[in-house]
Amino acid sequence: MGFWSLGAIRQPKAQDIKWRKSPRGEYYRLFMIDDISELGLDGVGGVYLLWHGGLKPSWLVAGATEDLGHSFSELMRDPDIREYDTRGGVYMSWSPIKDSFREGVVHFIAKHTNPTFECDYDSKEDPIPVLLPR
Repeated sequence: MGFWSLGAIRQPKAQDIKWRKSPRGEYYRLFMIDDISELGLDGVGGVYLLWHGGLKPSWLVAGATEDLGHSFSELMRDPDIREYDTRGGVYMSWSPIKDSFREGVVHFIAKHTNPTFECDYDSKEDPIPVLLPR
């Protein structure tokens, strides 16, 4: 009996949570947006993700929030996040996830992306596998 015939541990299938893009089909650059409120995210709950491009792209931070508009406004004011804009731009996306699943989604993202900044999530929640922006 070969190694692979012992049976594989079944991993839950990653969910496509449909990360949001601009009407042009591109991910938004955080610091190229003049007014976050124009995105219609005030009071909308969900999960967000920031990353930067450039020569050595990396994931920056993920989070769960009750108000995506407020969270993105706060991230725009963060000087540590802004520093990455000169390294190939800071990109953002979000998905309006139900409150009961948000912590699990962020747990999975934080565990699998090794983000630059610490992600705030409830580590007691089981990670919920999702597809990352591509």
